[in-house]
Amino acid sequence: MPNLEPAPADTADAAAVTEIVQAVEASLYGPSTFSQDDLEGEWAKLDLERDARVVREGGRVVGYGVVRERGERWEVEAYVHPDAHGRGIGRLIAAGLEADAARDGARRIHNSVLEADAAARRLLESLGYDSVRVFREMRIALAAPPPAPEWPDGLRVVPFDPDRDAHEFHVAQEEAFADHWEYAPRDFGEWAKSHLESERFDPTLWCVVRAGNEIAAGTICTGDTYGGGFVHALFTRRPWRKQGVGAALLGDAFVRFWERGERSVGLGVDAGNDTGAFRLYERAGMTPALGWVVYEKQLAG
Repeated sequence: MPNLEPAPADTADAAAVTEIVQAVEASLYGPSTFSQDDLEGEWAKLDLERDARVVREGGRVVGYGVVRERGERWEVEAYVHPDAHGRGIGRLIAAGLEADAARDGARRIHNSVLEADAAARRLLESLGYDSVRVFREMRIALAAPPPAPEWPDGLRVVPFDPDRDAHEFHVAQEEAFADHWEYAPRDFGEWAKSHLESERFDPTLWCVVRAGNEIAAGTICTGDTYGGGFVHALFTRRPWRKQGVGAALLGDAFVRFWERGERSVGLGVDAGNDTGAFRLYERAGMTPALGWVVYEKQLAG
């Protein structure tokens, strides 16, 4: 297929790639909340020429692949416009990403596809991939002002001050997430670029919970993201778990978003997380909006 070779994505492709993602989500789940601002926010964290590629057919972008993480394990995903199905584009992108990962020395590759996309799942299975994990986007529509959260004794909420708190907050989050499935540690510079240097960074939407002089828990939130307010991270360090801190953090996020004017709040969750996060979000009234299945393949070393 000489006219369907993947090529590096360019910022000028943002509108076309957004339209592909929206079309795929809409075909499987109903109206999509994904926006070009969301895509550009994701692209700001990437080396676009290296990490994103598009497939054009007659000048039109019909497929999109992206590398989220590199190293011993690559994390990738891809989308093909629904009206371009059946032409081998998905197979072309998946095979290209896999070949790139192998050339880069990766030992494994994770390719994530939407849970409801039966065709994409069959494709990866035909290429020797096995499903290993499910993640879901949970969402709630806030119809009334949320109640104030109830915090355990000895904890206090303080404003997030980047100059004072950033390094300590990063360390606390890394510690809390260290036991999560396949968690990839990030150094402070990478973390800061992703959060503090984002155009959506708003410290008033972050929550910092202290026990004495220590950070015990926290959230990272942004507004106007994926169709509303979005909780990118919610964590409690181990000594303060099983005390209701997670529920209080979520309630705090709801209050902050309500006061900002956001009525839809979302977050991503590992459905297999043994901390009970999925059940916590369900009890808070959140329901799944999208799902992703992570497929894994071992690469020859």
